[in-house]
Amino acid sequence: MTARRAAPYLVPLALAAAVLAFALVLHARGYVSASNLDLHGRTLLSLGGMIRFENVVTAFPPLPYIAAIAVSYLFPQAGTAGLATLSAAMAGLLVVAWFAAFRANGLSLAEAAAASAALGLNPVFLRAATEGAGFMAIHWGLWLTALGTFSLRRGERVNDLMLVSLGLALMAFAHPFGLLLVFASLPFLALVMPADRLRNAPVPMYLMLLFPVAFSLLAFMYVNWVFLGNPAAFVDTISREAAGLGARLPGGESSGWRSFALSIIGVFAVGPVLMAFFFAARGRAPLRYAVLAIVATLLAGMVLALAIGLLPSAALAASLAITGAAACVARWPAGRLDRVELNLLSAGLLGGAILVLADRAPENQRWKAAIADRPAGYGDPEVAELARALAGKDDVLFDAEAVPAVIALRGDARGIRSSGTEAFRLASLRNRTEAQVLVVRNSASGLGSDRVGRIFPTLYDNGAAGYRLIYDGDRWRVYEMNDEVGP
Repeated sequence: MTARRAAPYLVPLALAAAVLAFALVLHARGYVSASNLDLHGRTLLSLGGMIRFENVVTAFPPLPYIAAIAVSYLFPQAGTAGLATLSAAMAGLLVVAWFAAFRANGLSLAEAAAASAALGLNPVFLRAATEGAGFMAIHWGLWLTALGTFSLRRGERVNDLMLVSLGLALMAFAHPFGLLLVFASLPFLALVMPADRLRNAPVPMYLMLLFPVAFSLLAFMYVNWVFLGNPAAFVDTISREAAGLGARLPGGESSGWRSFALSIIGVFAVGPVLMAFFFAARGRAPLRYAVLAIVATLLAGMVLALAIGLLPSAALAASLAITGAAACVARWPAGRLDRVELNLLSAGLLGGAILVLADRAPENQRWKAAIADRPAGYGDPEVAELARALAGKDDVLFDAEAVPAVIALRGDARGIRSSGTEAFRLASLRNRTEAQVLVVRNSASGLGSDRVGRIFPTLYDNGAAGYRLIYDGDRWRVYEMNDEVGP
């Protein structure tokens, strides 16, 4: 690429660099998202051979897991900074893709740069950029899907079919919320199908759009069946941390409804251009249906996530409206764009800032604390305390898969005897162990016993002969061996 051709991309590349710098500054201030801590902990256990192979290949979501293992293998010293860099780099490249699409749609250099800046620097998009590679992969999947839906009804092309199919598959395997968005999109795909196909051959059309995601999902379920004897076993691997939810909000159900209401409002607050384009599309049914399909998919996905208990924080959920708005600008006829509609992108900046301030989810509070250069801490204090209790300990019998963030906070998996190790299997077979340290979860906690608790059912309450209690929490206890005989 010559210097003249590369020059227009200096603005989006500068924006991408700004997003990356923002993520690294927050990381330096101690902010690591719960999903990245969970992912890094699992990665350390996997690379250390402490998780059984079948548990690795059946874990969900697989795409960020594979990416994290690759990053940690290639850059073993990177730690959570590597995951933060990966997520921010994906966000920065998405901003560059937006800019390129805006230019291809006829926007001037200044207009495309301004639109990219208004979207890429929106606080909710920055929140998503620091959440993790899985959530950014949802943004990429939605971007591809939305580009395809805008053109599909106007004229069925192979490229548009591929964009929709690839986007749906990417969302499904990137994040639990992404999978719910795919299911939520099914009825609304009918809105963007060519009218004659919808009338004469709706089933073949659905099969073409859904074949990649359906085939991949069935293959993944088959792997679960082969290794674990249950095609839906991967559902049990989805944790609050893997879904980016972090510590449970105080207030329980009412907090969930508050987050849901904020998420719904947030879609329109950060993406006012979506509604503007919908009303501006009089007489252009394909464009109006495409906008309707994007918005309806986001709202229906939030309803499903609330019902299942996997709704992300309001700022994260509403951030997807940013990508939907970008697709609108990229596919809207250039002659119909005007300054009022482009200025609405800037109005979304204010909506995003207000939403971030209003979102009281623990993970969002930690993120705001890091921005203000205050201690970000970790959303679950007991997990952080448990990690400190295990720091420097060796020969630890611990079901680390139950709470991988402990391994990430501890810094390494050395000395951990988790479920994939021979020491753990021997303890399970013999109902006794000579491990120096035992970690067990309270069976009365909401999650029940861990694997150690199932091997030694009375360990949490009564301890064991020859062990003394060195950490006592509401959910976890740690016992260390004296010089006497172990259990």
